[in-house]
Amino acid sequence: MQKTLMKLEIGGIFFILILSAFMQNLYSLCNRELIGVLFGSVNDSIWETAKTLLLPYAIWGMIELLCIRSPFRKFVTAKVISLYYLGVSYILLNLIFTLFGFENDFLINFTSAIFCISTSLFLSYKLVFSKYKLENLFLPAFFMFMLFVAFYFSLTPFPPKMYIFKDRATSLYGIIPKNIDAGAIVLDAMYYV
Repeated sequence: MQKTLMKLEIGGIFFILILSAFMQNLYSLCNRELIGVLFGSVNDSIWETAKTLLLPYAIWGMIELLCIRSPFRKFVTAKVISLYYLGVSYILLNLIFTLFGFENDFLINFTSAIFCISTSLFLSYKLVFSKYKLENLFLPAFFMFMLFVAFYFSLTPFPPKMYIFKDRATSLYGIIPKNIDAGAIVLDAMYYV
């Protein structure tokens, strides 16, 4: 079972990256429809990019659960812990890179995504085969997963005015209007700085 899970975790890196790339373009592919708002990236904020990593991670965890015979409660708890680790670590890395001026660099964002996905999959693998009794944390983990689902679907249409929800190109929050002059907004922001 350990070898099977290790192969699944390595395969998960590619699955998550491919599905994430698709989800980042889903909003424009669906012509700005509701499915694109719910599952795609509506702007270029840190949260919207992290969102496209978190849902594929959760889907891959469900696929793994169907493929291996692991203790259900321990596996779910390990996956929820690593899901939160993925989200927090990716957001923190992006904030650190922003401090050093690498705000919208594709290579750095891609590298940090690969790093965070790999380490979170490794963390879940280690937790599943650890000696810790994670089964006792199943109910809090289930509650945290439901909280993640609520945040996932509510923070795109109603984003708080925080930096991680701000579009890096236009400095707007949430769904960017279709007919907006992004160049004028950028110049306006530069003028007031």
